[in-house]
Amino acid sequence: MNGRTKFKNSQVQKKAFLMLLFLSVVEFLYAQRTYDLTFLASPQVSWMTSDSKFIGHGKVFTGFGYGVEGDIFLHSDNYMIVTGLTICTAGGSLVYNTPVPFGPKQLPGGTTVNYYLQNLEVPLALKMRTRNFNRMRYFAQFGLTNWFNLKTKATSNEEGSSTRKEVIRKEIRFYNIGLNVGAGLEYELGRGNALTGGLIYSSGFVDATRNARINDATTLNVLRLRLGFVF
Repeated sequence: MNGRTKFKNSQVQKKAFLMLLFLSVVEFLYAQRTYDLTFLASPQVSWMTSDSKFIGHGKVFTGFGYGVEGDIFLHSDNYMIVTGLTICTAGGSLVYNTPVPFGPKQLPGGTTVNYYLQNLEVPLALKMRTRNFNRMRYFAQFGLTNWFNLKTKATSNEEGSSTRKEVIRKEIRFYNIGLNVGAGLEYELGRGNALTGGLIYSSGFVDATRNARINDATTLNVLRLRLGFVF
């Protein structure tokens, strides 16, 4: 079995796993008697930082997320568990101030690498919501964000390199977990429908990169404007 066949098999296994995960979440949501579903669209900014003094962080990236979340009530409409599935684009840039191995080649010192990530995101957080004040409710949430990397592309400013985004296969971890904290409000429209908006911040707990030859921990950070329709 050659490398290309192994990669294709790995991609098929990832897609099968994510499909099973999606079906499990949907089945779980619909098995509950009391829940709200929210269709989301989330403009966001993201950046990457490293704890190594030899690696600096570069520019902030803009991205977008979309998907569905479920608020599962905990014996009250003031306390809920939030979960769901969203697709988001995130990333950031890292400046390698010393020569580092990257894939099959060696990057010279001073090289900036831009990472463009497409992730499937599964939040799991506790959401606390106020009572209704003239159709307005305020909420805060705290919990975890699970990221499953679907695809990563990269560019670099290495002399002689192409500026075209190239798919990288082994430099970013498939799974990452991080903080999920935020706040916002809901405006009730009636008949169980509402508009919602807020700010959600996520920061990874796990090294986002997987280059074992670089002794550092890279953190993925995302700040999103959460906009949605509740039904």
